[in-house]
Amino acid sequence: MVDSWRILVVDDDEDVAKTTAAFLARADDKSGKEIRTIAEPSFKKALSTLREDNFDILILDVRDQGMLYPVSQNIDIGINVFQEIRSQKFLPIIFYTALPNLVMSLSNPPFVQIVSKGTEDTRSKTGILGDAEDILRDAVELVFDSGLPYLLQVIRRHIDARTKDFMVDFLEKNWPAIKDRESDLVHLLLRRLIVSLEGGVSALADALGYSEDSDADGGIHATRFYVVPSTEDRRMGDLLHGPSVRTMDDDNDDSASWYIILTPSCDLVADRVKADQVVLAECLLLEKFPDYQNWMKENTKSTKTRLINFLRSRPDKGQEDRYYYLPAAWQVPDLIVDFQRILYIDYAELEEYTKFASVDSPFAEALSSKFNRYMGRIGVPDLNFKVALDRMREATD
Repeated sequence: MVDSWRILVVDDDEDVAKTTAAFLARADDKSGKEIRTIAEPSFKKALSTLREDNFDILILDVRDQGMLYPVSQNIDIGINVFQEIRSQKFLPIIFYTALPNLVMSLSNPPFVQIVSKGTEDTRSKTGILGDAEDILRDAVELVFDSGLPYLLQVIRRHIDARTKDFMVDFLEKNWPAIKDRESDLVHLLLRRLIVSLEGGVSALADALGYSEDSDADGGIHATRFYVVPSTEDRRMGDLLHGPSVRTMDDDNDDSASWYIILTPSCDLVADRVKADQVVLAECLLLEKFPDYQNWMKENTKSTKTRLINFLRSRPDKGQEDRYYYLPAAWQVPDLIVDFQRILYIDYAELEEYTKFASVDSPFAEALSSKFNRYMGRIGVPDLNFKVALDRMREATD
Protein backbone atom coordinates (compact mmCIF):
# COMPACT_ATOMS: atom_id res chain seq x y z
CA MET A 1 0.00 0.00 0.00
CA VAL A 2 1.06 3.59 -0.51
CA ASP A 3 2.49 5.47 2.48
CA SER A 4 1.79 9.06 1.45
CA TRP A 5 0.49 11.28 -1.34
CA ARG A 6 2.25 14.13 -3.09
CA ILE A 7 0.43 17.17 -4.42
CA LEU A 8 2.14 19.94 -6.41
CA VAL A 9 0.48 23.38 -6.20
CA VAL A 10 1.49 25.79 -8.97
CA ASP A 11 0.46 29.45 -8.68
CA ASP A 12 2.35 32.59 -9.66
CA ASP A 13 1.21 34.20 -6.37
CA GLU A 14 3.58 32.59 -3.88
CA ASP A 15 1.32 33.37 -0.89
CA VAL A 16 -1.66 31.69 -2.57
CA ALA A 17 0.50 28.71 -3.53
CA LYS A 18 1.69 28.27 0.06
CA THR A 19 -1.76 28.82 1.59
CA THR A 20 -3.34 26.34 -0.81
CA ALA A 21 -0.61 23.78 -0.18
CA ALA A 22 -0.99 24.07 3.58
CA PHE A 23 -4.76 23.70 3.36
CA LEU A 24 -4.66 20.65 1.08
CA ALA A 25 -2.23 18.87 3.39
CA ARG A 26 -5.25 18.45 5.68
CA ALA A 27 -7.55 16.96 3.01
CA ASP A 28 -9.12 13.55 3.62
CA ASP A 29 -8.16 10.65 1.36
CA LYS A 30 -10.30 8.18 3.38
CA SER A 31 -7.23 6.03 4.12
CA GLY A 32 -5.45 8.24 6.65
CA LYS A 33 -2.29 8.47 4.54
CA GLU A 34 -0.14 11.56 4.90
CA ILE A 35 -0.59 14.20 2.20
CA ARG A 36 2.61 16.03 1.32
CA THR A 37 2.22 19.27 -0.62
CA ILE A 38 4.75 21.41 -2.45
CA ALA A 39 4.07 25.04 -3.40
CA GLU A 40 5.71 26.26 -6.61
CA PRO A 41 5.28 29.85 -7.89
CA SER A 42 7.30 29.28 -11.07
CA PHE A 43 5.50 27.61 -13.97
CA LYS A 44 8.81 26.91 -15.71
CA LYS A 45 10.29 25.22 -12.66
CA ALA A 46 7.05 23.33 -12.06
CA LEU A 47 7.21 21.88 -15.55
CA SER A 48 10.77 20.72 -14.98
CA THR A 49 9.83 19.23 -11.59
CA LEU A 50 6.88 17.35 -13.10
CA ARG A 51 9.07 15.88 -15.82
CA GLU A 52 11.63 14.59 -13.35
CA ASP A 53 9.46 13.54 -10.41
CA ASN A 54 6.16 11.81 -9.70
CA PHE A 55 3.17 13.48 -8.09
CA ASP A 56 -0.32 12.18 -7.42
CA ILE A 57 -2.28 15.38 -8.10
CA LEU A 58 -1.41 18.69 -9.75
CA ILE A 59 -3.13 21.93 -8.69
CA LEU A 60 -2.55 24.39 -11.53
CA ASP A 61 -3.21 28.09 -12.03
CA VAL A 62 -3.82 29.35 -15.57
CA ARG A 63 -2.29 32.80 -15.87
CA ASP A 64 1.04 34.15 -14.66
CA GLN A 65 0.17 37.75 -13.78
CA GLY A 66 3.82 38.73 -13.97
CA MET A 67 4.06 37.90 -17.68
CA LEU A 68 3.34 40.36 -20.45
CA TYR A 69 0.91 38.85 -22.94
CA PRO A 70 0.74 40.08 -26.55
CA VAL A 71 -2.69 40.74 -27.99
CA SER A 72 -2.39 37.65 -30.18
CA GLN A 73 -1.66 35.38 -27.18
CA ASN A 74 -4.67 33.08 -26.67
CA ILE A 75 -3.06 30.25 -24.71
CA ASP A 76 -1.99 30.99 -21.16
CA ILE A 77 1.02 29.50 -19.39
CA GLY A 78 -1.02 27.09 -17.26
CA ILE A 79 -2.59 25.59 -20.36
CA ASN A 80 0.89 25.20 -21.85
CA VAL A 81 1.99 23.31 -18.72
CA PHE A 82 -1.15 21.16 -18.92
CA GLN A 83 -0.52 20.27 -22.56
CA GLU A 84 3.18 19.56 -21.98
CA ILE A 85 2.51 17.27 -19.03
CA ARG A 86 -0.37 15.41 -20.68
CA SER A 87 1.85 14.70 -23.68
CA GLN A 88 4.40 12.95 -21.44
CA LYS A 89 2.63 11.41 -18.44
CA PHE A 90 -0.71 11.11 -16.70
CA LEU A 91 -1.77 12.54 -13.37
CA PRO A 92 -5.09 14.09 -12.27
CA ILE A 93 -5.05 17.87 -12.72
CA ILE A 94 -7.19 20.49 -10.98
CA PHE A 95 -7.16 23.97 -12.49
CA TYR A 96 -7.48 26.43 -9.61
CA THR A 97 -7.92 29.78 -11.29
CA ALA A 98 -9.68 33.13 -11.28
CA LEU A 99 -10.23 32.59 -15.04
CA PRO A 100 -12.14 29.31 -15.16
CA ASN A 101 -13.76 30.16 -18.50
CA LEU A 102 -10.37 29.78 -20.21
CA VAL A 103 -10.16 26.07 -19.35
CA MET A 104 -13.77 25.00 -18.85
CA SER A 105 -13.70 23.03 -22.12
CA LEU A 106 -11.02 20.77 -20.59
CA SER A 107 -13.21 19.71 -17.65
CA ASN A 108 -13.49 15.93 -17.34
CA PRO A 109 -13.74 14.89 -13.65
CA PRO A 110 -11.92 13.22 -11.97
CA PHE A 111 -9.15 13.48 -14.60
CA VAL A 112 -9.38 17.24 -15.12
CA GLN A 113 -11.37 19.54 -12.83
CA ILE A 114 -11.93 23.28 -12.77
CA VAL A 115 -12.25 25.25 -9.50
CA SER A 116 -12.77 29.00 -9.48
CA LYS A 117 -10.82 31.06 -6.94
CA GLY A 118 -13.42 33.78 -6.72
CA THR A 119 -12.67 37.52 -6.96
CA GLU A 120 -9.28 39.07 -6.43
CA ASP A 121 -10.79 41.52 -3.87
CA THR A 122 -11.97 38.71 -1.60
CA ARG A 123 -8.59 37.03 -1.62
CA SER A 124 -6.56 40.21 -1.05
CA LYS A 125 -8.72 41.44 1.83
CA THR A 126 -9.10 38.22 3.78
CA GLY A 127 -5.82 36.49 3.05
CA ILE A 128 -7.68 33.16 2.80
CA LEU A 129 -9.30 31.23 -0.01
CA GLY A 130 -12.90 31.70 1.16
CA ASP A 131 -15.62 29.37 -0.11
CA ALA A 132 -13.35 28.21 -2.91
CA GLU A 133 -11.23 26.18 -0.49
CA ASP A 134 -14.15 23.85 0.25
CA ILE A 135 -14.73 23.29 -3.45
CA LEU A 136 -11.01 22.68 -4.01
CA ARG A 137 -10.87 20.19 -1.13
CA ASP A 138 -13.89 18.37 -2.57
CA ALA A 139 -12.17 18.20 -5.95
CA VAL A 140 -9.03 16.68 -4.39
CA GLU A 141 -11.09 14.16 -2.42
CA LEU A 142 -12.97 13.23 -5.60
CA VAL A 143 -9.62 12.26 -7.13
CA PHE A 144 -8.78 10.08 -4.12
CA ASP A 145 -12.24 8.50 -4.19
CA SER A 146 -11.74 7.58 -7.85
CA GLY A 147 -8.81 5.31 -6.91
CA LEU A 148 -6.60 6.77 -9.65
CA PRO A 149 -3.72 7.80 -7.33
CA TYR A 150 -3.73 4.33 -5.75
CA LEU A 151 -3.58 2.64 -9.15
CA LEU A 152 -0.73 4.81 -10.42
CA GLN A 153 1.38 4.46 -7.28
CA VAL A 154 0.99 0.68 -7.07
CA ILE A 155 1.92 0.21 -10.73
CA ARG A 156 4.95 2.50 -10.38
CA ARG A 157 6.11 0.60 -7.30
CA HIS A 158 5.61 -2.72 -9.05
CA ILE A 159 7.70 -1.64 -12.04
CA ASP A 160 10.41 -0.13 -9.80
CA ALA A 161 10.60 -3.34 -7.74
CA ARG A 162 10.81 -5.62 -10.79
CA THR A 163 13.44 -3.36 -12.38
CA LYS A 164 15.48 -3.50 -9.16
CA ASP A 165 15.20 -7.30 -9.10
CA PHE A 166 16.37 -7.50 -12.72
CA MET A 167 19.35 -5.24 -12.11
CA VAL A 168 20.48 -6.82 -8.84
CA ASP A 169 19.63 -10.49 -9.32
CA PHE A 170 20.38 -10.84 -13.03
CA LEU A 171 22.32 -7.98 -14.56
CA GLU A 172 24.99 -7.68 -11.84
CA LYS A 173 25.71 -11.39 -12.06
CA ASN A 174 25.81 -11.49 -15.84
CA TRP A 175 27.35 -8.11 -16.62
CA PRO A 176 30.57 -9.42 -18.25
CA ALA A 177 28.55 -11.41 -20.76
CA ILE A 178 26.01 -8.72 -21.60
CA LYS A 179 27.73 -5.33 -21.15
CA ASP A 180 28.53 -5.02 -24.87
CA ARG A 181 25.08 -6.16 -26.01
CA GLU A 182 22.83 -3.18 -25.27
CA SER A 183 19.97 -4.35 -27.49
CA ASP A 184 19.82 -7.66 -25.63
CA LEU A 185 19.73 -5.82 -22.32
CA VAL A 186 16.81 -3.64 -23.37
CA HIS A 187 14.77 -6.56 -24.69
CA LEU A 188 15.46 -8.73 -21.66
CA LEU A 189 14.37 -6.01 -19.25
CA LEU A 190 11.21 -5.14 -21.20
CA ARG A 191 10.20 -8.78 -21.51
CA ARG A 192 10.76 -9.27 -17.78
CA LEU A 193 8.54 -6.29 -17.00
CA ILE A 194 5.83 -7.54 -19.38
CA VAL A 195 5.84 -11.00 -17.83
CA SER A 196 5.76 -9.54 -14.32
CA LEU A 197 2.70 -7.46 -15.20
CA GLU A 198 0.96 -10.40 -16.85
CA GLY A 199 1.60 -12.65 -13.87
CA GLY A 200 1.22 -10.00 -11.17
CA VAL A 201 -2.50 -9.33 -11.52
CA SER A 202 -3.35 -10.88 -8.15
CA ALA A 203 -0.56 -9.03 -6.34
CA LEU A 204 -1.55 -5.72 -7.90
CA ALA A 205 -5.22 -6.31 -7.12
CA ASP A 206 -4.39 -7.14 -3.50
CA ALA A 207 -2.24 -4.02 -3.17
CA LEU A 208 -5.07 -1.90 -4.49
CA GLY A 209 -7.64 -3.61 -2.28
CA TYR A 210 -9.59 -4.83 -5.31
CA SER A 211 -11.09 -8.28 -5.75
CA GLU A 212 -10.24 -10.35 -8.81
CA ASP A 213 -13.67 -11.98 -8.54
CA SER A 214 -11.96 -15.36 -8.62
CA ASP A 215 -13.86 -18.34 -7.30
CA ALA A 216 -12.77 -21.38 -5.34
CA ASP A 217 -12.09 -23.25 -8.59
CA GLY A 218 -9.34 -20.84 -9.55
CA GLY A 219 -11.28 -18.84 -12.13
CA ILE A 220 -9.96 -15.58 -13.53
CA HIS A 221 -11.47 -12.14 -13.97
CA ALA A 222 -13.30 -11.81 -17.30
CA THR A 223 -11.39 -8.67 -18.30
CA ARG A 224 -8.24 -10.78 -18.69
CA PHE A 225 -9.75 -12.09 -21.93
CA TYR A 226 -9.30 -8.72 -23.61
CA VAL A 227 -6.81 -6.02 -24.54
CA VAL A 228 -8.56 -2.64 -24.29
CA PRO A 229 -7.82 -0.31 -25.92
CA SER A 230 -6.49 -2.62 -28.59
CA THR A 231 -3.60 -1.82 -30.88
CA GLU A 232 -4.15 -0.07 -34.20
CA ASP A 233 -2.96 -3.04 -36.25
CA ARG A 234 -5.28 -5.86 -37.31
CA ARG A 235 -4.83 -9.32 -35.86
CA MET A 236 -6.54 -12.61 -35.22
CA GLY A 237 -8.85 -12.27 -32.23
CA ASP A 238 -9.91 -8.68 -32.90
CA LEU A 239 -13.49 -8.21 -31.70
CA LEU A 240 -15.37 -6.05 -34.18
CA HIS A 241 -18.67 -4.23 -34.12
CA GLY A 242 -20.18 -3.23 -37.41
CA PRO A 243 -22.60 -3.85 -40.27
CA SER A 244 -25.04 -6.71 -39.71
CA VAL A 245 -24.62 -9.47 -42.29
CA ARG A 246 -26.86 -12.54 -42.28
CA THR A 247 -24.77 -15.67 -42.70
CA MET A 248 -27.51 -18.24 -42.06
CA ASP A 249 -31.25 -18.46 -42.63
CA ASP A 250 -32.82 -19.26 -39.29
CA ASP A 251 -35.47 -18.08 -36.89
CA ASN A 252 -33.37 -15.41 -35.17
CA ASP A 253 -34.98 -11.98 -35.39
CA ASP A 254 -31.79 -10.40 -36.76
CA SER A 255 -28.18 -11.15 -37.51
CA ALA A 256 -25.37 -10.42 -35.12
CA SER A 257 -23.44 -7.18 -35.33
CA TRP A 258 -20.46 -8.55 -33.38
CA TYR A 259 -17.69 -10.39 -35.23
CA ILE A 260 -14.26 -11.78 -34.50
CA ILE A 261 -11.32 -12.08 -36.88
CA LEU A 262 -10.10 -15.65 -37.51
CA THR A 263 -7.52 -14.87 -40.21
CA PRO A 264 -3.95 -15.43 -38.90
CA SER A 265 -2.28 -12.23 -37.70
CA CYS A 266 0.72 -12.78 -39.99
CA ASP A 267 -1.57 -12.29 -43.00
CA LEU A 268 -2.83 -8.93 -41.71
CA VAL A 269 0.43 -7.01 -41.18
CA ALA A 270 -0.31 -3.50 -42.45
CA ASP A 271 2.67 -2.98 -44.77
CA ARG A 272 2.52 -6.49 -46.28
CA VAL A 273 -1.08 -7.70 -46.16
CA LYS A 274 -1.37 -11.22 -47.56
CA ALA A 275 -5.10 -11.70 -47.02
CA ASP A 276 -7.25 -10.47 -49.91
CA GLN A 277 -10.22 -11.53 -47.83
CA VAL A 278 -10.59 -11.71 -44.07
CA VAL A 279 -12.38 -14.54 -42.28
CA LEU A 280 -14.88 -13.43 -39.64
CA ALA A 281 -17.08 -15.45 -37.31
CA GLU A 282 -20.33 -14.02 -36.00
CA CYS A 283 -20.66 -13.52 -32.26
CA LEU A 284 -24.22 -13.91 -31.00
CA LEU A 285 -25.58 -12.54 -27.76
CA LEU A 286 -25.69 -15.26 -25.11
CA GLU A 287 -29.20 -14.20 -24.15
CA LYS A 288 -30.50 -15.57 -27.47
CA PHE A 289 -29.61 -19.18 -26.61
CA PRO A 290 -32.13 -21.59 -25.01
CA ASP A 291 -29.72 -22.85 -22.32
CA TYR A 292 -29.31 -19.30 -21.01
CA GLN A 293 -33.04 -18.55 -21.26
CA ASN A 294 -33.96 -21.76 -19.38
CA TRP A 295 -31.47 -21.00 -16.61
CA MET A 296 -32.79 -17.44 -16.23
CA LYS A 297 -36.35 -18.76 -16.11
CA GLU A 298 -35.93 -21.78 -13.81
CA ASN A 299 -32.60 -21.16 -11.98
CA THR A 300 -32.19 -24.82 -11.03
CA LYS A 301 -29.06 -26.90 -10.58
CA SER A 302 -29.74 -28.82 -13.78
CA THR A 303 -30.29 -25.71 -15.92
CA LYS A 304 -27.15 -24.15 -14.45
CA THR A 305 -25.14 -27.27 -15.26
CA ARG A 306 -26.43 -27.33 -18.83
CA LEU A 307 -25.56 -23.66 -19.28
CA ILE A 308 -22.01 -24.14 -17.94
CA ASN A 309 -21.52 -27.12 -20.27
CA PHE A 310 -22.73 -25.00 -23.16
CA LEU A 311 -20.32 -22.19 -22.24
CA ARG A 312 -17.53 -24.77 -22.20
CA SER A 313 -18.60 -25.79 -25.71
CA ARG A 314 -19.81 -29.17 -24.50
CA PRO A 315 -23.58 -28.82 -24.97
CA ASP A 316 -25.90 -31.65 -23.99
CA LYS A 317 -27.18 -31.58 -27.55
CA GLY A 318 -25.31 -30.25 -30.53
CA GLN A 319 -21.78 -30.25 -31.87
CA GLU A 320 -18.84 -30.05 -29.52
CA ASP A 321 -16.38 -27.22 -30.24
CA ARG A 322 -18.88 -25.32 -32.40
CA TYR A 323 -19.03 -22.43 -29.93
CA TYR A 324 -16.54 -20.29 -28.04
CA TYR A 325 -17.69 -18.17 -25.10
CA LEU A 326 -16.51 -14.58 -24.69
CA PRO A 327 -17.44 -13.32 -21.18
CA ALA A 328 -18.89 -9.89 -20.56
CA ALA A 329 -16.30 -7.30 -19.51
CA TRP A 330 -15.97 -3.56 -19.88
CA GLN A 331 -18.51 -2.77 -22.63
CA VAL A 332 -18.39 -6.20 -24.25
CA PRO A 333 -21.59 -8.21 -23.62
CA ASP A 334 -21.69 -11.98 -23.08
CA LEU A 335 -21.05 -13.35 -26.56
CA ILE A 336 -20.96 -16.75 -28.23
CA VAL A 337 -18.66 -17.19 -31.23
CA ASP A 338 -20.39 -19.53 -33.67
CA PHE A 339 -17.99 -21.34 -36.02
CA GLN A 340 -20.87 -22.22 -38.34
CA ARG A 341 -21.53 -18.54 -38.96
CA ILE A 342 -18.53 -17.65 -41.08
CA LEU A 343 -18.25 -14.81 -43.57
CA TYR A 344 -15.54 -13.42 -45.78
CA ILE A 345 -15.00 -9.73 -46.42
CA ASP A 346 -12.44 -7.82 -48.46
CA TYR A 347 -9.57 -6.50 -46.37
CA ALA A 348 -10.56 -2.94 -47.27
CA GLU A 349 -14.02 -3.54 -45.79
CA LEU A 350 -12.50 -3.77 -42.32
CA GLU A 351 -12.66 0.03 -42.28
CA GLU A 352 -16.44 -0.30 -41.94
CA TYR A 353 -16.04 -2.12 -38.62
CA THR A 354 -15.06 -0.68 -35.26
CA LYS A 355 -12.44 -2.65 -33.36
CA PHE A 356 -13.88 -2.85 -29.86
CA ALA A 357 -11.20 -4.98 -28.21
CA SER A 358 -8.71 -7.75 -28.93
CA VAL A 359 -8.93 -11.18 -27.36
CA ASP A 360 -5.68 -11.58 -25.43
CA SER A 361 -3.20 -14.46 -25.37
CA PRO A 362 -3.65 -17.38 -24.71
CA PHE A 363 -7.41 -17.07 -25.28
CA ALA A 364 -6.95 -15.92 -28.88
CA GLU A 365 -4.77 -18.95 -29.61
CA ALA A 366 -7.36 -21.21 -27.94
CA LEU A 367 -10.05 -19.64 -30.14
CA SER A 368 -8.00 -20.32 -33.28
CA SER A 369 -7.22 -23.88 -32.19
CA LYS A 370 -10.87 -24.65 -31.49
CA PHE A 371 -11.92 -23.19 -34.86
CA ASN A 372 -9.35 -25.29 -36.71
CA ARG A 373 -10.34 -28.37 -34.74
CA TYR A 374 -14.02 -27.82 -35.46
CA MET A 375 -13.57 -27.15 -39.18
CA GLY A 376 -11.02 -29.94 -39.61
CA ARG A 377 -12.83 -32.64 -37.67
CA ILE A 378 -13.29 -36.01 -39.37
CA GLY A 379 -16.54 -37.87 -39.00
CA VAL A 380 -16.21 -41.61 -38.37
CA PRO A 381 -18.86 -44.29 -37.75
CA ASP A 382 -19.47 -45.19 -34.10
CA LEU A 383 -17.74 -48.34 -32.99
CA ASN A 384 -19.96 -51.13 -31.70
CA PHE A 385 -18.53 -51.26 -28.20
CA LYS A 386 -20.88 -54.04 -27.14
CA VAL A 387 -19.34 -56.43 -29.66
CA ALA A 388 -15.80 -55.36 -28.67
CA LEU A 389 -16.50 -55.90 -24.98
CA ASP A 390 -18.16 -59.28 -25.64
CA ARG A 391 -15.01 -60.40 -27.45
CA MET A 392 -12.84 -59.25 -24.52
CA ARG A 393 -15.00 -61.28 -22.17
CA GLU A 394 -14.86 -64.37 -24.43
CA ALA A 395 -11.06 -64.15 -24.66
CA THR A 396 -10.75 -64.50 -20.85
CA ASP A 397 -13.14 -67.44 -20.54
